[in-house]
Amino acid sequence: MSLIFWKEWAKPARVTYLAGLGLLGAALGWLAWAGYWGLENVVRWEVLQELVGLPATLYTVSDGLLDLPLRGQVQTVMGQFIASPMRVYPAVATATVAGMGVALAFVLAGSCRLPALRYRLATGLFILLLALCRLEVLGLPGAGRWPFLGVAALLGGVSYYFHAFRAGVGFAGRTGVFLALLGTLAGGAWLASPLTHPGLMFLSYALPGLVLLSMAFIAFVALEIGVGLVWLTSTSRANSRPLGIVNYLFISFLYLLNLLLIWLQNSKIIDWNVVVVSPFLVVGVSILLGIWGVRRLLQQQGAFSFQEAGAGLYVGLATLTTLTMAYAFATANDPLIEVFEDAIVYTHFGMGVAFVLYTVLNFWPIYQQQLPVHRVIYKARVAGLPLFRLAGLVAVVGMVGAGRYLTVRQGYAATLSALGDAYIAENQAYVAQTYYQQSLTEVFRQHKANYALASMALAQNDQTNAALYFSRALLKNPSPQAFAGLSDTYRQTNLFFESIKTLQRGISTFPQSGELLTNLGYLYGKTALADSAYYYGQRAAANARQDAVPLANLLALYARRPALLRADTTLLTQLSPRPNDPAFAANALALHHLAPQDTLAPPPPAWLAGNVPDGAGLDAGQFAGLYNYALLAPRPAPALLTRLQRAALNPANQDVADDLTLALAMAQYRAKLPIEAFDGLSQLATNNPRRAANYRTLLGLLQLEQQLPRQAAATLAPNADTLSIFYHALALTKAGNLPAARPLWAAAARQDTALRGIEQVLFDQKKLSTDLERAFYVCYRPDDANRGQVWESILDVNLKTVAGAALIDTYLASRQFFYAQMILSQLGNPAKLTPVARSLENLAAVKIAAYRGKPAATDSLARAFFVPTHRAEVAALRGRAYAAANQPGPAQTAYEQALTLAPANGTLVAEASAFLRTRKRTALAYEAVRRALPHNETNPALLKMYITLCLDQRLLDYAEAGMVQLEVTDVPADYQAFAQAYQQNVSAIENARKSFAP
Repeated sequence: MSLIFWKEWAKPARVTYLAGLGLLGAALGWLAWAGYWGLENVVRWEVLQELVGLPATLYTVSDGLLDLPLRGQVQTVMGQFIASPMRVYPAVATATVAGMGVALAFVLAGSCRLPALRYRLATGLFILLLALCRLEVLGLPGAGRWPFLGVAALLGGVSYYFHAFRAGVGFAGRTGVFLALLGTLAGGAWLASPLTHPGLMFLSYALPGLVLLSMAFIAFVALEIGVGLVWLTSTSRANSRPLGIVNYLFISFLYLLNLLLIWLQNSKIIDWNVVVVSPFLVVGVSILLGIWGVRRLLQQQGAFSFQEAGAGLYVGLATLTTLTMAYAFATANDPLIEVFEDAIVYTHFGMGVAFVLYTVLNFWPIYQQQLPVHRVIYKARVAGLPLFRLAGLVAVVGMVGAGRYLTVRQGYAATLSALGDAYIAENQAYVAQTYYQQSLTEVFRQHKANYALASMALAQNDQTNAALYFSRALLKNPSPQAFAGLSDTYRQTNLFFESIKTLQRGISTFPQSGELLTNLGYLYGKTALADSAYYYGQRAAANARQDAVPLANLLALYARRPALLRADTTLLTQLSPRPNDPAFAANALALHHLAPQDTLAPPPPAWLAGNVPDGAGLDAGQFAGLYNYALLAPRPAPALLTRLQRAALNPANQDVADDLTLALAMAQYRAKLPIEAFDGLSQLATNNPRRAANYRTLLGLLQLEQQLPRQAAATLAPNADTLSIFYHALALTKAGNLPAARPLWAAAARQDTALRGIEQVLFDQKKLSTDLERAFYVCYRPDDANRGQVWESILDVNLKTVAGAALIDTYLASRQFFYAQMILSQLGNPAKLTPVARSLENLAAVKIAAYRGKPAATDSLARAFFVPTHRAEVAALRGRAYAAANQPGPAQTAYEQALTLAPANGTLVAEASAFLRTRKRTALAYEAVRRALPHNETNPALLKMYITLCLDQRLLDYAEAGMVQLEVTDVPADYQAFAQAYQQNVSAIENARKSFAP
């Protein structure tokens, strides 16, 4: 007998049957898929990310004597898995109804060719099923029973027409007509129903009838595995005898033992940890075997034609049953799943035992003769198969009764939960809650209704009831999601240790749950138990589907506790990189900042290369990655600055707008845009009073590095903390205002004894005792003509070099080049110096060459090593040397480079602008002075250049305002001299205007 028996049929019937088999195959595939995902069909794992700021040094300002760290935070991301509320997907129900409609068309098409008695019975069962569907709940026009009566009359009438009057219409034609009718009815109901999701409501009310029909079909195909075992053990094999009756009995025993163990475990009679074959795999095999087994049954018994009637009936009923089981899994309706488990186990066990007895009683002699028993399996010699089917059904009823009819109560509870889903989709939460609670009344120990009620409680922020329902959901069918939900409710109500205990119980039940392992590691990460956090994080990374979450958590753990990496440098190599995950990339950047493993610049987060939709906000991982990278990028690109600016201005990021603005300011500073950085920090200090002191400290230190000590002192003045007082005192000291700095030094020294020695040295209150004190004295006491002797007593080569550079500046200011050169010759070996000291030594050499007017030597020395903050001054010195040597082209290039590198340095800008003015680059010079002036309001040289450039452009009002400001800041004698020249220029401009007047 060919397995592809339908190839002999007419083409329309063959194509229709193959379409039905395709639908059945799709239904079986969906059953396998939904069964595999289980609860995750309706409860998804979501990742909740938390930003954890870690103290870090954002930048270090160093003058060679002191390293002044700019303290702030880097951002790490800790993630945990949150089980979502139980969701209802109406589209799944709609698709299921559509598939069932097609399957019903096959059933109706097949039933038309049944013999008269069987046809009447089938029609009656169909009308009963239609009545159980409760079509009136759809709210169709003509309320009451009219929708049921109309559909029954239409479909029943067409069915009877094909049965009694048009017997010649083929299987394909009948199926097509019923498909068209059912499609029209479904479309009309969809349009006419006032419900939002009529398909879900229909399926929820139709579920009892579908379950009963499915259980009847499961009982019908329960013999098919037994029939398949008969075929396996009685069919002839090449060069070998059939397996025979003994092997048949042994394999049947294993099959029935598997079913018995499932029944005993489900009934809690035994609690053995044994591996059994899933009942749904058993029924799936039965359905597939029935494709051939039912045809053989009809052929051997001659009841009716399989091609005309049996094919449609079998494919349709098998599809209806499979779709009903798949829908149970797709909605995580565990009472309904258990109903089907019981139905499969009871029917297959009862029918299986009966069929073994039937086979042994009727075909033992034929087995012994090694004949193909499967060819006559339905032709009983002693007792017919219906008798054994009846005996099997009696056994099934007995097993149901032995379970105190729990299966019946579970079926009712399952339908109530399904109705709860339907009313949730219709936004009738109170009605849904009532159905879920009624479901619990029937079966208290279930997962579906308890989890659904916990989800509803969470939606109302009722953590207490949510914890209660989550606890109940764990009584019989626990799930990782319920453990996670219960743990999170404890965490939300500050029951931290209860939250940990819940996760520990969950892991003991589900030891391979990567999500629970991740959450436990996350909670331990909040404690001092770093080893436990690391242990569970490692286990989670090996088990979680979304392993990027625990891997990112491990990076955050290392960033928080760099000692772990110092103890074992191989830990990072054990992590599988996830550069495309924003949280992982952000934590990698934070770790690079806090515990750098190499000196290479970190790569930008991979997601930055993609396009971000306009208006889209940053998630926690994206924000942390963008923020950390902006703090680490040594040369931020314009694209990065643009991305930061857009993100900071995006309303969707308003909660982190200040942090993004801070990151933008630090990136702008590294990108040689100090003025923009100063503006950003000033804006933050103004708009955020709570953190204003921190922002002012950052701004003041950056101004110090840009050689703006007076502006830094003014910025730091409002701060009252000890560190800011020290910075304020240092700024005034660098500005040469020691009298104003003295009380601040005294206040800082009272709070920090480490500063007491420096204070006493600066104000002649003690003898110099340390190299740092001597270096401070040399740098900041230029009034002492004998400080050169102090300098010679410094032993530390770095401090001696820094102090020597300050001495060189003093000698160059008085044009004592010999002494400057002598000091330079005594500075430290560059190979043994810190970067700042080495840069200052090289800078001193460039200064000497430039002051002597030697452009070639200046240019050659300018190629040496310099820290970034000295490069602008080197460029200005090159410009000065070239200008003195009457080389205006190279001088202009050097000065323009200086303006680019230090646009806020008032002295440098004044000098460069003066030269540009001589080159008729008035507009460029004016723009440079205008940008620098707000940061140098007390710089007389810059004010004078501003006034001069205003006069050059006939901006008399601006020039007059500048004169008012200059009068306050300049020395009176110098102001008077400049004022005379100013008046002469103004008079010349006014006379020129009069000469052109009409």
